[in-house]
Amino acid sequence: MAQEDQLLKSFTRYFSIQNLSVALLGFSSGLPILMTLSTLTYWLSTLGVEKSAIGLASLLGMPYLLKFIWAPLLDLFQLPILRKLGRRKGWIIFFQVAIALIFLMLAMIDPKESPYLLGVLIFSLAFASASQDIVVDAYRIDALDEKTQAYGASSYLFMYRIAMLLMGAGVLALSDLYSWGLIFQGIAFIVAIITVLTLFIPEKKQEEAKDASEVKVYSNPFKRFIEGFEQFFKRDYALLFLLLVVCYKLPDAVSGVMATPFYHEMGYSGTQIGAVSKIYGLVATLLGAFLAAAIINLLGLYRSLIVSAILIGVTNLGYLLIIMSPSLTMLMVALSAENFISGFSSALFIMFLGLLCDRNASATQYALLSAFATFGLRVLGGASGFMVEGLGWANFFISTAVLFVPSLILIIILKPQIQKLKVSN
Repeated sequence: MAQEDQLLKSFTRYFSIQNLSVALLGFSSGLPILMTLSTLTYWLSTLGVEKSAIGLASLLGMPYLLKFIWAPLLDLFQLPILRKLGRRKGWIIFFQVAIALIFLMLAMIDPKESPYLLGVLIFSLAFASASQDIVVDAYRIDALDEKTQAYGASSYLFMYRIAMLLMGAGVLALSDLYSWGLIFQGIAFIVAIITVLTLFIPEKKQEEAKDASEVKVYSNPFKRFIEGFEQFFKRDYALLFLLLVVCYKLPDAVSGVMATPFYHEMGYSGTQIGAVSKIYGLVATLLGAFLAAAIINLLGLYRSLIVSAILIGVTNLGYLLIIMSPSLTMLMVALSAENFISGFSSALFIMFLGLLCDRNASATQYALLSAFATFGLRVLGGASGFMVEGLGWANFFISTAVLFVPSLILIIILKPQIQKLKVSN
């Protein structure tokens, strides 16, 4: 009975005001990103834009990789009027309004007639979206304590993926029925509604500087800029934590790049790949993300990291089932397992990064950590094609499965520090 009460209490935390606020902002963050990726490239391809130009358009999303550069500024400064709404809310609403306006402008242009204007708008969208992500991440860390960070991470990721589904499959389906201009107007309207709702979310008041030395530090922006990074590296075992951030999802990073070519070579059709990955895969991811908080609450942070690190590697062995029997059932089993663990581990990782950040520089430090994670994934994932050519599919997936070992060793080494992690001020 006590376990049932504990479980019920765990799930009620998903519906707290703070957690629902984080979920709303997760949806807001997930909306724009595909407009710099697959949705953008599909839109351009339907208009007959040259493939070379479409490929170059993907570079317009670079602000997502470089956002740690200006993240300290969003920690340091507040907007003159919007600051009254809150340290984080003021910036969030500013970027939401910017995103809505950009979608309205996209609705009014012809990409073939105004390619340079399109480039400016997409780059601006990427910058505004990446900046919104910085502040939303900081809001989530600031608003939740160590007991509720897991629920916030789960809710954030769940709604983020729902928004991506809307902007991905949803928008592509609507484009068969309506003009792109009308679709972009609809997205701008959705963002406007989110902006209005954001006005009502709670935000903790920032503590005032308590002595003259704090005021002096704040009066020196460059010093605060540097300190945002220095504070992280003053942490015990900071370099090992940073290495863990890079290594945590290595099996997914290396294998994920070659997943679609693998499915194709195994004889699956595009329809089968799309249906299983977009439907079963998404459901499994959302389920993993939703249940993550309850699992973390049950196991604790350290054991959750141990279990997820191992399973991130082990699920790569599921591809061997496809090699042995390339049936639709095996595809569903392999993808469902991998995506469930991906949803769980991603929510766990979001929480873990949040606990590594100091609230006084949460925007700066979270952007830095997420950039390191992305850097590791992209650089090491680039070697996957050469590995397949040299090893073959079976040995490739066995090799990627073993890549969980570095993160597992680091987690074990850092056990005392991980068990002491909590939201710091």
